[in-house]
Amino acid sequence: MTILNWLANVDARYQKGIMIGFDGRHTRAHIYRSILEAVAMTMKGHVADMCNEVNASLDKIIITGGGSNSDLFMQIFADVFQMPVCRNEVNGAAGLGAAICAAVAADVYHSFDDAIKNMVRIKDTFTPIAENAAVYEKMLPIYTSVTKYTDPILQKTYEIFE
Repeated sequence: MTILNWLANVDARYQKGIMIGFDGRHTRAHIYRSILEAVAMTMKGHVADMCNEVNASLDKIIITGGGSNSDLFMQIFADVFQMPVCRNEVNGAAGLGAAICAAVAADVYHSFDDAIKNMVRIKDTFTPIAENAAVYEKMLPIYTSVTKYTDPILQKTYEIFE
């Protein structure tokens, strides 16, 4: 399991990224997958916080950018979030968003909804794999609470190595 505190908070400079649970059986592929899983689990926490704050719910997730080119990454997101995850034909969200805004401003489309309906095309959809989702369901409470145990250790080592 990888904890992604690579960039410490200003008020908690002792926080660091951690990889735990690896042994001689594990290869760099396991480490890479662990990092992808950590990204997805971290995002799940942030998305849940945002949805709770605005009283919203999601029925699918659309991922764009470089990471969306990885089938493994997309499948991990579907499994962690336990919902469909889509990849668009055009995976550059900023460019596509700018084009949508320009099309509405130029009155090519009368609304953003109309522009999105005509300009955004789903390329692939990944659905959760029940076995994987069950494992992530068990991992998430551990992932979200592990820093309660590692932060005191990191505080002590920060005093030595800062």
